[in-house]
Order: sequence, then structure tokens, then C-alpha cells
Amino acid sequence: MKPFYVIFFLVYLIYVIGISSYLFSLTPGDIPQDYKGTTADPAAFLTSAQIEESHQLDLIGYFTFFLKTPLDFFLFIAVLSFSKRVCDHAKKIAKRSFWQFSFYYFVLSLMLAAIYLPLDLFFFYLGHHYDLTSQSLYSWLKDFLLDLGVDLLIMTPLLFGAFWLIRKQPKKWWLSMWGFCLPLTVLMMFLVPQFISPLFNEYKPLEDKIVRTEIEQLAVEAGIPDAKILEMNMSKQTNQMNAFVTGIGSNMQIVLGDTTIEKLTIDEIRFVMAHEIGHYKLRHMYHDLFLNVFMTFYVAFGTYYVYHFLLRNVGSRIGIKKADDFAALPLLLLAVSVVSFPLSPLENVYSRYMETQADEYALNMTKDKEAAISSFQKLTKDSKTTGYDPDVIHFFQGSHPRLIERIDYVEHYQIPEDKE
Repeated sequence: MKPFYVIFFLVYLIYVIGISSYLFSLTPGDIPQDYKGTTADPAAFLTSAQIEESHQLDLIGYFTFFLKTPLDFFLFIAVLSFSKRVCDHAKKIAKRSFWQFSFYYFVLSLMLAAIYLPLDLFFFYLGHHYDLTSQSLYSWLKDFLLDLGVDLLIMTPLLFGAFWLIRKQPKKWWLSMWGFCLPLTVLMMFLVPQFISPLFNEYKPLEDKIVRTEIEQLAVEAGIPDAKILEMNMSKQTNQMNAFVTGIGSNMQIVLGDTTIEKLTIDEIRFVMAHEIGHYKLRHMYHDLFLNVFMTFYVAFGTYYVYHFLLRNVGSRIGIKKADDFAALPLLLLAVSVVSFPLSPLENVYSRYMETQADEYALNMTKDKEAAISSFQKLTKDSKTTGYDPDVIHFFQGSHPRLIERIDYVEHYQIPEDKE
């Protein structure tokens, strides 16, 4: 394995030099000429100091993504020897395979959490430095440990079940896993809003009577008077604004962060909530499920072949030869990651399309372009971003249209007149 590490280090070093050269060539506030001097131009609503600060924060995010992604892949291989030792030890202290895997996954999760902890702490302190969060270290650590506990509780039986299928169906386990994906996804869409999310935040009916009245009126106009519209204490973790739709069916909820209520005007809140109602009315959650059926088929099918390739060429070098060996979990996770990674840009394209649809819905509903533009401008300022990420960044990470593009889209959008 030593030649592999040497080759990886040299290739990674060249990669880092290339990425660094590209990112350091980016200019603060650099946007296409078409947007300059318009309401979408950051210079119209941000100071030079704010643009410079946002550019620095954007660069940190870009560097993290590009430098960490290949290291994540590499880490799965680097921990294989440790994985095998932990698995062998688990077989000595437990007789039943489930408890063997439980101990193994617990130890492996703790080790990976410890490896990533310095980076997580860096971003925690970075958030404080840029005033993106006011969360205390105690509260952050509490959430960190709670998140780890939830992961162990959910993923332990699921991953054990995956290895059980690999053992029982050596040639078709990928097909069975794909079959379980849809019902499992639907189940999680019911469980997360009801049981998991409330562990981290408080969800309650809107307390502000004026805001509640306006949003209830929007819901009635949209034909969903019974929609669950909740307020979330988002300020516990972040100072940034957000709103989102979660759940499915009768369990679907439209959630508004308390930070959004505090920082936006009533008209701006109306636009933001009309956007979320748009996701609700346009059934985007169901569109995601439909797309998920095809994407998980590809991931399951591709994982089967990549996993066995990794077993033959990597796992066998340290004694991991059987596909149902728990010690091969890092290789299984690596296979899933490698196969899933190329799908991210495709998911982003469809996600951006749905976001544009929701923006259109909100504009048609509120007929308030000024509120839409000012809310996007405030979101840009509040998120401390320049609002325009480079094409290569947007290709991999852009789940939403760029904020500058959204402002420009609103500016040129023709709201249909009501038919009498």
C-alpha cells in the first residue's frame, strides 16, 4: 500500500497547487458585465468592506470543498487496517453478529468523529469570527454528541441489514437494497420532522400575531388552509435566515426560522413564505421522491461493481476478502461516495429548476417584486456571501440559483395580470 500513499500524496500536491492558483485568482465582487449597475450588483447593496469579507468567507468554503473531498475518499482507504483490527476485536468480545457490528460501528464512528472534530471546531469558531452564529461551545458540543448518537441509533441496524443482505444475496444484494430505499426514504420523511428535528430545535406555532395572520392568509389563498406553518428557534445554531419545507403527506410542515422573522419586513416574509408554499403546492417533495427512485437504482447498481473492485484490489491486500466482512464497511461507504459524487451536479440542476419554479409561484402570488428583490439582497448580506460563485463551484455545489441571478430574474420577470 505504500506506493499508493506516495502516488496519492504527489497527485494531491499537484491538485492543491492547481486549485489554489485558481481560487486565489478570483477577484472580490467579480460578476458578469450584464449584472453590473443593476439591483443584482452586490455593489448596490453591500459596502466594499462587506464584499471583501464575503469573498474571504467564500474562499474558505471553496478551499474546504475542493481540498477535503479527495481526502474524504482517501480516508476510507487509510482507516482499513484500523477497521480490520476493530472488527477482529469485536468478534472476541461478542458472540452475536449484531452486537459485534454494533461495537465495531461505535468505535469506527468515534474515530472518524475525532478525525473531523478539529475541522468542525474550526468552522464553529469561524462562524463566531464572522458573526454567523452566537451558539455557545457547550450547546455546540451537545448538538455534536446528539447528532453522533442519532447516527449510531439509525445507521447501526441499517448497515447491519446491508451486510446481512450481502451475505444472503451475494449477486443481487444491490437490487434488494434499492428496493428498500424508497420505503425507507418515505419513513424518514415522516420520522425526521416528528422525532429527530425536535431533538435539536424547538418547533411551535407562530407567536407573532401579525406574521401569523399574513401567512395564514397566504395559505388560504393557496388553497391549503390546514397547512402546518411553524416557527423554529434557528437562532440557537445560526444568525442566518432560512425557511424550508419538511415532511410528506399530512406530516408536511412549512418552517420559518425566528431569525427570518426578526430580520425581514412583513412583505419580505410574505414572499419567503409564498416561496415555501410554492414548494408545497407544486409537490416538489414528491418530485424528489420520484427522482430518488432512479438515482438510487444507479447508485445501488454502481456500488455493487465498485465495491467488489475495491475488495479485489484494496481490501485483499490487508486480509479483507469477503464482501460480507464488517471490516469492509469503509470500502462500501467509499463505493457509495464514488458512485454518488457524479450525481451531485445533476441533482443541483433539478434543484435549481424547482427553486426557480417556487420563486415564480411566490411572485405570481404576492405580486411584490420589490419585496422579493430586497429579501434576496438581505439574504446575500446576512449569509455573508458575494452572491455569485464561479461556474465550477456552482456546478458541484449550487443547489439554488445564485442569489444575484435570482435578483436579476425577479427584476425581469413579468407578473401575469389577474383575469377578471
